[in-house]
Amino acid sequence: MFNWWRNFRRPMRDEEYEKIVLHEYSGQVISSEYNVDDPDAYPFHALFPHGSGTIKYIYNGEVVEQYEGEFEAGQYQGKGTLIDKHGEVHEGEFKANLFVG
Repeated sequence: MFNWWRNFRRPMRDEEYEKIVLHEYSGQVISSEYNVDDPDAYPFHALFPHGSGTIKYIYNGEVVEQYEGEFEAGQYQGKGTLIDKHGEVHEGEFKANLFVG
């Protein structure tokens, strides 16, 4: 009767989110810091996925999110497939990191 708590998944604390690491990314990137007037300057401080690609996030050795599809300035934008930490697959249209169908 009181076993419902075993299935309860507590939300992550803020400091736990800091432990999520980008494990793998393949695709195009964009940098808001790139200076076309000085292409020899180091433009790789803030690289964001842009175009199409695949990204995977790992926490404590487990994949917590995997996305393959279109990006715009670092956000899921356009057609894509997201697999969340529970194994649920969301395939379709994304807008500003949100699945819209």
